[in-house]
Amino acid sequence: MNVIRCKLVKEKDMVYISHLDLQRLIQRILRKAGINVAYSQGFNPHPKISFGQALSLGVTSYGEYIDVELEEIVEADEFLTRVNKALPDGIKIQKVKFIDKTITPSLSSSISHGSYIISMNINSDLDIESIKTKVDEFMKLDEIINIKKNKKGKLKEVNIRPLIKTLKVVSLEENILTLDMLVATGSSANLNPSVLVDKLNGFANIGIDIENLKITRNDLYIEDNNKFLVPM
Repeated sequence: MNVIRCKLVKEKDMVYISHLDLQRLIQRILRKAGINVAYSQGFNPHPKISFGQALSLGVTSYGEYIDVELEEIVEADEFLTRVNKALPDGIKIQKVKFIDKTITPSLSSSISHGSYIISMNINSDLDIESIKTKVDEFMKLDEIINIKKNKKGKLKEVNIRPLIKTLKVVSLEENILTLDMLVATGSSANLNPSVLVDKLNGFANIGIDIENLKITRNDLYIEDNNKFLVPM
């Protein structure tokens, strides 16, 4: 199979386009770049383009992944150049590589975690060491309960603690707290980083401005025997 996997950056004004709009944009850009994409068979054929875990609106990302199945052979460097030339400012392909679809799991089935950097204003006199202590105590909890609606619209208690792999304090400068986290970000389990920050705020009483978080997704990962590997 002639499938090329792409790693993209999504930043600047492009963070405000939805996942559905991104899908449409990529399809349009591939046509503009003259890339001959394979289509499914049947009554309603669609381009064989698959995406990794959807990104929340307003979030910058340096690790978005797309698989594109091609109808023709195109050199990786040529694909990269042609598509990047057609892409708008704020979206850029960092690198590409061909994969064997018969032995490589799909992005949606293999990606399980995402790493995030989040910066936030805090209203607190706590110093960085005190906040680190509170984060350590938070991570020692066996249960962190979040209330969410299920598909039937009923409220359900969910323990999100198993979805948090790591949570670390990066810096505290002029009341700007920056956290680094690795959390479940996949089709089988998914934790919105803002929910984690909200739960930390409730536990530690740090005075975080929840409404104005600056979230960046650094990358997505496949878990393999307790190792976290990027999809390419």
